Amino acid sequence: MIKLVKYILLVSLFFYSLISISQSDLLFNNLNVNAIARNPAAIENNESINAYLGIHQQWIGFEDAPSMQWAHVSNFFDKRNMGISLNIINQSVGATLTQNIKLGYNYHIYVKGGHTLSLGLGAGLYFRKFDIAKLRFEENEQNIPTSIENEIHPDFDFGIEYSYQKLIIGMASNHITILNSKATLFKIPMQNHVYANYTFSPIKEISIAPGIGFFNSGTITSLGVSMDFLYADLFNAGICYRTGTSMIIRAGVKINSIFQFSYSYDMGAGSFTTYNSGVHEIVLIARFKKKSESFNSPRFID
Repeated sequence: MIKLVKYILLVSLFFYSLISISQSDLLFNNLNVNAIARNPAAIENNESINAYLGIHQQWIGFEDAPSMQWAHVSNFFDKRNMGISLNIINQSVGATLTQNIKLGYNYHIYVKGGHTLSLGLGAGLYFRKFDIAKLRFEENEQNIPTSIENEIHPDFDFGIEYSYQKLIIGMASNHITILNSKATLFKIPMQNHVYANYTFSPIKEISIAPGIGFFNSGTITSLGVSMDFLYADLFNAGICYRTGTSMIIRAGVKINSIFQFSYSYDMGAGSFTTYNSGVHEIVLIARFKKKSESFNSPRFID
């Protein structure tokens, strides 16, 4: 009986330390070129089939540190003012594994004067597994179970994006069917993203893109401000600061007419620098033109 009580206490403490990060999706550091990963309304209309592959590795050097891999493919049908997408995400945080597959749809409303309003919906499933065997206890208790618990749940997203010339404003809500009060280790609570960015060119071939982004999930909030610089649509470099947690440097290069590569490094900020041994994120983008010369539509946000 004493061993059972000790096991319950140990697991409870683990849940308390893990719950804030395991319930929430990891935040992208290259969201400036990867908004589609969270917002189904951000499907690009650039006469190309767009594919994204990404890797996010957090807290380098820590065992079972948070990590994420994702793949995304989208296509916009200009004659019908609509786009479709497929988004797959694999996320591991300690003893939890989350796998998400989702189809997305968006519709563009064009308003006279160059204004565009995009509405997006995402629907799919996520699988979440909790492996007790991955827990590390100070004492070797033979009676501690090593079972694996898992659940599958439906998943839905909603998003809006407004664009006018070089201005983009977007909002996305993920996992919209689960309120924070109903969240569990296996049920991801609703998470909200709001972002805006504006690109301007003070001199020829040089563009500057300031941006701002806000994230909220229950009591967890994050505000980010960023500044990116672009040269001739070939190179970009920038910095992003998330209040109290992250200082991110990032850069990207257009390899050729198809491939684009982006990298970011999170150095941590404030008290997080003590525990943060580096967060690396890589995104490879491929744009396969369909019928005419494709053009990029870079998104520079938090």
